[in-house]
Amino acid sequence: MPQSDPNSVPLGVKLTDHVIGNELSLKIISFIMRAAGAASELIRTDAGILFIQFQAEKLAYVTELNHLMRKCGWIKVPPGS
Repeated sequence: MPQSDPNSVPLGVKLTDHVIGNELSLKIISFIMRAAGAASELIRTDAGILFIQFQAEKLAYVTELNHLMRKCGWIKVPPGS
């Protein structure tokens, strides 16, 4: 791989941690919703269990990501929550 300097990338082009965290969160939530839809349509229970296990793993991961995003200030919590 060629040598590169990450500081030479202009700020308008480089994705910030805030943007990457939010995009990752949206992708994971999308996968969780798709897994729930697939599990609800399946007739075979063994395949349905695989989708439910996948969903549980992703829910655990997105919970950790949510905690990290709050700690870093990447999530703005609305007042009264």
